[in-house]
Amino acid sequence: MPTSASRYEKIASVAALSVLLFACYQVLRPFIFDLLWAAILCFVTWPLYTRLRDWKLTANWAATAMVLPIGILLLTPFVAATLTFTDDINRLLHWLNESSHTWPPAPTWLQNIPVLGDNAVSAWQSVAEDSSKLVNLARQYALSASSWVLQQGISLAAELMHMGLSILVLFFFYRDGEHVAQHVVIGVERLAGERTQPILHIVRSSLRAVVYGILGTALVQALASILGFVIAGVPYAFVLGVIAFFLMIIPAAGTVIWLPIALWLLIEGETGWAIFIALWFLLFVGTIDNWLRPILISREVELPFVLIVFGIFGGLLAFGFIGVFIGPTLLATSYALVLDWLMRKEREGLVDGADPGLGG
Repeated sequence: MPTSASRYEKIASVAALSVLLFACYQVLRPFIFDLLWAAILCFVTWPLYTRLRDWKLTANWAATAMVLPIGILLLTPFVAATLTFTDDINRLLHWLNESSHTWPPAPTWLQNIPVLGDNAVSAWQSVAEDSSKLVNLARQYALSASSWVLQQGISLAAELMHMGLSILVLFFFYRDGEHVAQHVVIGVERLAGERTQPILHIVRSSLRAVVYGILGTALVQALASILGFVIAGVPYAFVLGVIAFFLMIIPAAGTVIWLPIALWLLIEGETGWAIFIALWFLLFVGTIDNWLRPILISREVELPFVLIVFGIFGGLLAFGFIGVFIGPTLLATSYALVLDWLMRKEREGLVDGADPGLGG
């Protein structure tokens, strides 16, 4: 009888704990990804925080010194994009509805090119006809897309609010991170035992590879793109910069953003600025990932590029903008852990399959 009563008490305790955890999940569900994003940022930037602590700064001052530049770096482009989004779209619609969208005539020097002059002029006129068709098509669908534009503006504001909340939570993660890390390590040791340190190393390397090497490089390229657009006087520069951030993740995809802008400047008669945009992206923005990404990315983790792309766009579709960071991080960490597990099993199989009698 006491054994039966003890069993019922255990069942009741487990049931009560499950209900409590489920209730906590319901409370925190709207903020789970904000907490996860803050935890990722805290994890990958923790060495900088510990260095500040070594300079005898208190936990509060060190956390503040970390959060302020991170918040400015992450929030400034999106705050600017949110504030100017409606005005930029209205300017775009006004530009599309203007009647004066004509491709400039072929310059005289183009026709004077030996052998190729006539073909070059024909190609120039063909581009003019195609550009006119594209502008007319854009006019037809611009007004019908106004409701979609409004929804995207609201979504952008919501994502900005979540990112701001993540930055706020990040402060407390820095301040109390040492105590939280101790509990996390103890929990992992309970589950993984002697594999705790290799697992934590894999997680750390994967996070650094994604956040620093992939997304960090794309963010720097996006900021450089915004600078070039502002210098050239391109309208809705911050909105284009946000778009450039997603495109810069894929090698050579930045052409999708700068080539139409250069052509538009050429149509408007701004030949000098068109050449500037082309050179800015070809010689500066497009080369940033060639030298910055190898510096930032961890050499200890080789991540398949397809995995990163699926993680970024899959995370974006599943979780919104925060998913751009969470998606590839989860996939990269899972990939590294599974790969480590498979290699360890393979080594154990080779050791177990060896015949000790052959050596005698």
